[in-house]
Amino acid sequence: MRFLNNAPRFLFFTGKGGVGKTSIACASAITLARAGKKVLLVSTDPASNVGQVFGVSIGNTITPI
Repeated sequence: MRFLNNAPRFLFFTGKGGVGKTSIACASAITLARAGKKVLLVSTDPASNVGQVFGVSIGNTITPI
């Protein structure tokens, strides 16, 4: 994911439904965390499936992954 080289402090993934926003956001978060960056992944989607991607139950509190 070359676009993460020298990434800005904040990244936003937007677009219409079904284009892979959650997948790219989660993969980016993992890549940045493995590179030693502090990462906070936030979804504003009321039907978010970020928890399913990581295989954990998440809600409206910070959940370490």
